[in-house]
Amino acid sequence: MVRKQRFISFIPPLIQALHAGHKTQTRRLQGLDGINQDPDHWVPLHAAVTLDTTGQLGVAFQHLETGDRQWLPCPYGGPGSHLWVKEPWASLMEQHEDGVERHCVAYEGTPRVGIRTPGCLGAVDHIRYLDEDTDLSEHYFGWPLRWRASRYMPRRFSRFTLTLTQVRVERLQELRRDDAIAEGVQRVGGGLLRWENWSVTDGQNGASPEAAFALLWNHLNSTRPWNANPFVWGLSFTVRHVNIDALDDNSRSYTVSSQPALRVAGGAS
Repeated sequence: MVRKQRFISFIPPLIQALHAGHKTQTRRLQGLDGINQDPDHWVPLHAAVTLDTTGQLGVAFQHLETGDRQWLPCPYGGPGSHLWVKEPWASLMEQHEDGVERHCVAYEGTPRVGIRTPGCLGAVDHIRYLDEDTDLSEHYFGWPLRWRASRYMPRRFSRFTLTLTQVRVERLQELRRDDAIAEGVQRVGGGLLRWENWSVTDGQNGASPEAAFALLWNHLNSTRPWNANPFVWGLSFTVRHVNIDALDDNSRSYTVSSQPALRVAGGAS
């Protein structure tokens, strides 16, 4: 059974971490709102992790007082699923000497770094990416660029594809040092560990990868902050610098029979 291909969005600093190979994990709240209204009273049941008839993986939760259960599908799929990445972007049309109009695409995360030349995307080969030597003024973008929100990015402009290697449900504060580093936290000047290029002042600098990630989390998720310790989907992945439609058939999908195991952290034994 072929898995559905989904998208996932990142802000520019996280796109930079993907581009540099520093980010191989992300934590997401989608689909867990009901449980997270009272997370201390719910526990995931390891034995209840199932694959439904549509091929979607999910986790069963049990209420600690009433015994009620809820089964929640993972909106990102399972190990082996592909996610195409959305990010802030800008584009324009160029008329070339060969008479072909091509989209020229720039990205806020790496505004002077493209990934390929014409022809790289097969059926959508009329897209051209800027490279690091491109003078943006020559392409009529203007400066500063007027970036469009990631939610408006069409699939054909995506330049990263993530392949999930592990999916787990856990409490946010189960994050460990290695997890925080895999989220993109990098060492910077001053001997402190904090989010790379993240400006934290007034004594709020992260003195550890975990503390730096907590600051980043609170910036992105004000409704479910670090101290609330919500349940999250923990996604581990590999990154390919390629549009999802350029993947070959063998790497684009997988069947249930070849599906790797789903790890559930924090569940009842």
